This record gives sequence, structure tokens and C-alpha cells, in this order.
Amino acid sequence: MKRAAALVAAILAIAFAVVAVVQTLRLEAARQDIETLRAANDGLQSELDTVNGQLTAEQAARQDVEQQLADLQKQQALQNAEQAKANIQDGDEIGRVWVEGTEVDCTLYWGDTGNQFRNGAGAHSADGCVLPGENGTVFVGGHTDSWFVDLKSAEIGAIIHLETPWGNFSYKITETKVVQETDIDQCRWGATTPSCILYTCYPFGIQTPTDQRYLVYADPLETDENGVVPDELRQDTAPEN
Repeated sequence: MKRAAALVAAILAIAFAVVAVVQTLRLEAARQDIETLRAANDGLQSELDTVNGQLTAEQAARQDVEQQLADLQKQQALQNAEQAKANIQDGDEIGRVWVEGTEVDCTLYWGDTGNQFRNGAGAHSADGCVLPGENGTVFVGGHTDSWFVDLKSAEIGAIIHLETPWGNFSYKITETKVVQETDIDQCRWGATTPSCILYTCYPFGIQTPTDQRYLVYADPLETDENGVVPDELRQDTAPEN
């Protein structure tokens, strides 16, 4: 019996030893697998870092090219504008003015005398006023019984569009008011900050002389050191009529 018990004990000891060895081998194999996976992961991470670095460099290069192209387009637009405006004289047609949400849409002339008003709207060409897009006040008038009769429908936030051969310029309406004809201080003549003011006689539709004027103030959607950024070069997309 003692021998049998000793034999059983020996067999169990051997079995436990075998199990321990097997577990040890499995653990070692698992450890090696983990190390292999870690090494593979490190390799993948290194490749990923390399790819990310390449993408970052390519993106920076693309942005640099896009900026250079934008600068060239801007320079070309400025040159074209200077050429287009070089020989403008009082009475010349300089484009179109239209206002979103209204029926105001007519030819725009340089100068705001009776000759211009018979054919459309006129941009004041004296007293420090400027052409569309320039730094300063674009002061545009039209008859209240014809071209600007629907100026009363212009709402705050609507866009005034001044389209010219040297660019299309957009101004957002910020304020409307009725002033006296003599309130020159309300006209921003001689200002250096870019803005647009549309004006007409008031009350609307009147065909006899009046000393009141209806003014619509608007600020450009985007500016830079050269003045108002043309719609063609703005970051957003200008609405179309």
C-alpha cells in the first residue's frame, strides 16, 4: 500500500510538473507574441508618423501654393482696376447697382447730376467721395419717382451690389434714416473708411422739390488695405441676382 501511495504521489508530482512546464511554455509563447505585436505596433506607429509628417508637409506646400495664387490674383485684380478706372470722367457709365429684396436695379454712372439721374443712378464724384470698392464713401443717388422708388423696401441686412468693370462689390445695409437736405454731416463725405450710402428724395415717389432725403447706409462684406474686397476674391460666395 505504501508503495502504491508513493507511486501515486510520484505520478501526481510528475503531472503537476508537466502542467507547470506547459503553462510556463504557454506564458513564454504569449510573452513572445506580445513582444512581436509590440514591435509590429511600433513599426506601424513609425510608419504612421512618417506618413503624417509627409501629409503635413504636403498640406503646408499646398497652402503655400494656394496663397501665392491668391496673391497673384489679387495683384492682377488691382492692376485691372487701376486700368479700368484710369480715364473715368463725370457722366461715364461705370456699371450697375441693385439691392436685394427690392426692385432697385439700374445702370450706375459717375456723377449725380440731372444728366445721370435721367438714365439711372449716379455716384457722387466730388467732396471726397469715391468709386465703388475704394476706401471712402460711395454716395449713390437716384430719383425717388423712378429708379429708386422701391428703395423703401430695402431692409437691414440686405446686400447692395455695385457691379463695375474693375470688380463687383457687396455692402450690407446697416441703417436707414430720413435727414434734411442740409445735413451734410450725415453723408460721410471725405471719410476714409469704406462704406456705401444710397440716397433719394423723400417722401417716396414725390415729383416736386423736397428738402428731405432718405439715406440707406451699408458696410462692405470684406475689406483689406486696398479697400473693399471684390466678390470674385472674397472667401465666401457672393449671392447672385
